[in-house]
Amino acid sequence: MSIDDIAKTLKAPRPRCPFPIPLDVCHLFEKLTIDLWNAGWEHYSADAILHRIRWHHHVDIGDRSFKCNNNWTAHLSRWCMACNPHMGDFFQTRASPSNGGPRHSSEDYMGPVT
Repeated sequence: MSIDDIAKTLKAPRPRCPFPIPLDVCHLFEKLTIDLWNAGWEHYSADAILHRIRWHHHVDIGDRSFKCNNNWTAHLSRWCMACNPHMGDFFQTRASPSNGGPRHSSEDYMGPVT
């Protein structure tokens, strides 16, 4: 992808930050993702980035009341890739029933339940 193609995608309308995730969390998630991309990473863990955001709020800022939900990772990763299509599949995602994917059973994650 050329620089011109990337510039066009950056000027395109951006998807909204997924509700109810705070806007500052979305922006920090995107900033950290872009930092990783610029450092040469082709793939990374959205969960690790969310843990880094938790650390930032708890340790760097000293906000012990900050709470972030681990369920935000799927929404943040899809949102970030939609905002930055030049990154391709930077995050690995599973099919989501809410996005037209198949329904999952507990066997998808833990193996057969006996």
